[in-house]
Amino acid sequence: MSVRRRRGQLRSIIVGLLLGLALGLLLGYELGKLVGPAGAVIEILFVYGSEKQSWVEAVVPVFEREYYERTGVRVRVECVPLGSGKSMYQIMLDQIKPVVWSPACSIWIPLANMLWEKEHPDLVAERGPLVPPGSWHALVSSPLVVVTWASLQEEWGLEGLRDLHDLAVSERGWEVKFAHTDPSFSNSGLMSILLELVAATGKEPPELTLEDMQDPGVKNWIRELEARAVAYPESTSWLVGEMVSSGPGKMNVVLAYENLVIFENMEAGERKLVAVYPEEGILLSDHPFCVLNAPWVSERQREVAEALMRFLLRADIQAEAMRYGFRPVNETVELDTSIFSPRWGVLAELPHEVLSTEARGEVVLFLPDLWLACRP
Repeated sequence: MSVRRRRGQLRSIIVGLLLGLALGLLLGYELGKLVGPAGAVIEILFVYGSEKQSWVEAVVPVFEREYYERTGVRVRVECVPLGSGKSMYQIMLDQIKPVVWSPACSIWIPLANMLWEKEHPDLVAERGPLVPPGSWHALVSSPLVVVTWASLQEEWGLEGLRDLHDLAVSERGWEVKFAHTDPSFSNSGLMSILLELVAATGKEPPELTLEDMQDPGVKNWIRELEARAVAYPESTSWLVGEMVSSGPGKMNVVLAYENLVIFENMEAGERKLVAVYPEEGILLSDHPFCVLNAPWVSERQREVAEALMRFLLRADIQAEAMRYGFRPVNETVELDTSIFSPRWGVLAELPHEVLSTEARGEVVLFLPDLWLACRP
């Protein structure tokens, strides 16, 4: 091989090495922008009631992509579905430290604030409550309803919990196979006991007191209804699914969410179940979006969380929630009456007053104890 050819090969190798080095430095620089201090991925932990899991998992990746396209900043939202009661107690015990907490209902907020202040009085004195008043926003809503079989409702004609109670204590009481979830862990179970307390006292949630819960007549009324209970599972979706799969001979009337009536009927392709909207008043599972006022939440995480909230309230994302049986809270979004229809066992217009869920923290705290005192 000639000297000239060897020199040419050597020159080519050197040029290739220099180009590779330059490309490596450039790639390292670009990666550094993503993972280095100036361009690090911002992570937020989003702990939410499992009822809305399908919707959340469908839309959060869209948020992450759009946020990067708009700002050039990569974010990662770690979504953890967890029962409302479980998540609240894990926050109190420092077992989880979410940036965003979204229980299934705002009923948990005063209780969480009360317990947080007991655990961290100095922190609350310095910073204020865990969820400051006016800082949260409902994401979607789903009423708590009396769910029964369409064929039985034609016979029973229930209008609410008092009708159900009257049936339970009548000579036909043996027909009632009642159920709701465990109020110690499940949001719908807690709301169920609150609604029973409303029906037994004739009071609205903000008016209820610990004295009401200790009243022998009130406890007896609840005890008579709970005497017909056949199950207290932890999961509301499991409860309604089990009701459908086991048939009316095993379980025929439960307290659960409207969206599950829609889901089960659509799955069956027919109107098997119907939602009875309690005439005593309707409690909404309003899925509050709470950016926690906690020391582990950074300002950048708070900014991303607030952007996520605005995204979830956007009209097209709210419309997507209706596919999963949730009612939009964005007033610009028209309710889809092909979904919220008697065809699927529900009504588009709520027929009775919507009750406030702003019960006193101590009342909410002792609802599971009231249930334990009255259950069979």
